Amino acid sequence: MKKFHYLLFAVLAGLFVFQACEKDEDETPEKKVVNIGAQANATTGGFYSVSENKVYTLDNAFNNQSVIDIFCFYEAKKAANNIAVASPGTGIDGIFSGSKAPENWTVQNTTFFCATTLTVAQFDALEETDELIVTSFVEDNAYRKAKDLKVNDIYSFKTESEAYGLFKVTQVVQGSTGSVTFEVKVKK
Repeated sequence: MKKFHYLLFAVLAGLFVFQACEKDEDETPEKKVVNIGAQANATTGGFYSVSENKVYTLDNAFNNQSVIDIFCFYEAKKAANNIAVASPGTGIDGIFSGSKAPENWTVQNTTFFCATTLTVAQFDALEETDELIVTSFVEDNAYRKAKDLKVNDIYSFKTESEAYGLFKVTQVVQGSTGSVTFEVKVKK
């Protein structure tokens, strides 16, 4: 009977070690996926805090102005922005209505964006510790908005608090009730 217990113990110990090794090999960093809605999207918040990795509605963004770095908007008639992202400090007005619109905020952080030449494969291979996240931002090519977003566009950005990041667009729904979804990597 003792041999049986030793054999059973050895089998269970072997399974535990095997399971532990397999789990370690399958661990991958969690992707930061952000979905933000345009100005008339009633179901998805349209304001994003890079530092908090959190999406806010207009009402909540108004109450947390100091952490808002990016918002989504749609504008087809003027400059063919279509679905675009900008920041409260961009000076965009007339998109949001009411007293809580970003042009009425007392804190208007500005984020700058620039298109990159990175491929999807290069973006996907990046870790949040990679210096390429910072060096992809080219000050001379930076704008206060990223407009007419398309799937697989990759933009570099720099926030008011000098956080550097990259985002890869994964989904776009056009229209004032539309949205943009992107994967974001911020330099740590």
